[in-house]
Amino acid sequence: MKRALVGIAVLAVAAALLVSPPRPTLASWADTENSTGAFAALTVPPPILGATCTLAPGVAGLNPVITITWSPPAGYALGDVRYGNNTVTGLEVVTGGLLSSVTTTGTGPYTTKFGSGLLGGLLGGTKSLGMLMMHSSGWTSKWATVTASMGLAGSNPTCTVNPIV
Repeated sequence: MKRALVGIAVLAVAAALLVSPPRPTLASWADTENSTGAFAALTVPPPILGATCTLAPGVAGLNPVITITWSPPAGYALGDVRYGNNTVTGLEVVTGGLLSSVTTTGTGPYTTKFGSGLLGGLLGGTKSLGMLMMHSSGWTSKWATVTASMGLAGSNPTCTVNPIV
């Protein structure tokens, strides 16, 4: 039975080829023309931070304010910056309710103040804050960050501008 089915299948294929044989084409699998090109991925430059930042702890460390002076890179504006704060998973863009604690003033260079609640208050603590630039395509730059810390009740406040890595 199997042999009969195989024989019928072979005859059907042979009949199909006789009725409609393959036709020659002008297409060729080889072409003597070559082409070269180059491409580059978009690199979004980060904001340019000033050489220093400041941490004003407020009375007893209850109202800390971190101040950063910065400029956007050429071709970017204030509206292209996104602010972030450090979380367990790394820097995250600040959105929603936290955005009210971030104010930026000036016409370039700008001064941005990250307001109260970002540090540990009375107990002190350390916090990393940052900014990145967003291109109209949605691509973003690396984070430009600062690290601020203070001791118990706002003692020994420090703020350091970190190298961009």
